Amino acid sequence: MARFSELGPLVLILCLVLSATDKNPSQYNLMKIVNNNTATTHVVNIIGSVNQTYTIRIKDKHNEIRAQQIFNQTAFEIPFEWLRPCTVYNVSVDDCTSNGSNTFTSSEQGGTVPKTVVETLTDNEVCLKGEFTDIQWNLIECVKITEQNSCTSTHTVVLDTCNYTMNVDMPPVKPEIRFNPTVPSQFEWTNKPARCNPVLKVICTHGNEKETYGLNVAQFLSLNEQYSCIGEYPYQKRLIKSNSLSFQIPCDGQKNGRFENSTSTSFEISWNPLEGDQCSGIIWDSFSASCKTRDGVGYSQSRNCVKYSGTSTNCIITNLFPYKNYICSINGKVNKRDYVIFTGEKKTLSDKPIFKSEIEVTHPDHNSLEIKCEKKEPKIIWNGGKGTFKAEITYNGETISKTSDTCLFTFSDLYYLTTYDVKITATNTDGHSDFIKHETATKYNRKAVVGFLAFLITVTSVVLFLIYLHKRKRICQHKNGEDEESVYVNVPIRLHKM
Repeated sequence: MARFSELGPLVLILCLVLSATDKNPSQYNLMKIVNNNTATTHVVNIIGSVNQTYTIRIKDKHNEIRAQQIFNQTAFEIPFEWLRPCTVYNVSVDDCTSNGSNTFTSSEQGGTVPKTVVETLTDNEVCLKGEFTDIQWNLIECVKITEQNSCTSTHTVVLDTCNYTMNVDMPPVKPEIRFNPTVPSQFEWTNKPARCNPVLKVICTHGNEKETYGLNVAQFLSLNEQYSCIGEYPYQKRLIKSNSLSFQIPCDGQKNGRFENSTSTSFEISWNPLEGDQCSGIIWDSFSASCKTRDGVGYSQSRNCVKYSGTSTNCIITNLFPYKNYICSINGKVNKRDYVIFTGEKKTLSDKPIFKSEIEVTHPDHNSLEIKCEKKEPKIIWNGGKGTFKAEITYNGETISKTSDTCLFTFSDLYYLTTYDVKITATNTDGHSDFIKHETATKYNRKAVVGFLAFLITVTSVVLFLIYLHKRKRICQHKNGEDEESVYVNVPIRLHKM
């Protein structure tokens, strides 16, 4: 007690200060100021300590829309851009009491928004912003998109004390598209609201191609190809897109195409659709067929396709090469669009070879012939399996023949200096053949010529010797007067010895 009595004056002073503080807290009041342009502003006045930070809070009937701190300030004007028109707000200041009313209404009169713009857009919601010429109200309305408000031309903003009308085209609900995978078929906007214009386009990709299609129009899309399509609705320089739609139009035309009569230079192909197939109901305008080799050589297109009842055809393709593998297809045309409805591979039959080689002859000996020919394409086209060569040489009805896998033959022990007819025949593995002819001759007999020359030299030498002896006899007769007949008788005896 003694100690408390000693502190009595100090405690008393502190209690008086606290009492005075409780009786005089910081206060604020809300004032309305009408400007010359009839716009009403609201000001918060704070009465309290200097050098202090105050927090002003503004709420509508649902949420706090703003909290603003001010320092050492006794008056604060609430900006219009914080507020929506025709809305009741509550104002409070932290650690301050209200000196009067703490609510106000931003404006009392509704109307039509001068301009409305789209702030944001999602699949389910659009946010609209009203723009005013005199006061920049914070009039933003986020609206859920439904079939009822899709593509309407106005939207009404319902506020606390009045309504505002926004003149704006509302977007449609997220589009849903459908395509029945048949030919022909059409794209449909299945959840199209009645007020929306059918300006939706369908963008499809298949392979490396991209195409645009309209709604409710017969479409002839490619068969057996995977399509991925999206519906796009133009809105306020934006595109409202549907979910992706993927499909394929399967046609089993391959099963009912067949090769029938085939030759070495032509095919006959027939086709008719399978009953119940997605393409079985197509009435084709025309048919065409074509064939090509795997390397692209030998392309041939049919001009002879006969259409039966618009649903089947028979095609004859000509001018093909013998013994070649061809990939052939039948195209059906409908609505000026071609469809490949059958593709198959087949080989033409074999045929007579094309043998255009030149025969080359050499002479290993004077009574021998070596015969050869160029055996590579294009000198020889087998038009079938690679076969054999047969060489024949003929003289005076007598024929000698040889067979080989290569076009190289040697004939020996022939007649000297004799002309032979040469014939070479190329035969493929299917028995088809072609031949080429040539005429050639052997050379003279060298041994016979040498013997004859030796004989001729001997006879010539004897004759010359006889002439010599005869001349000598005459000389001797002239000198010695001897009888010519006695000398003449001895000549045959000398010649016989020789």
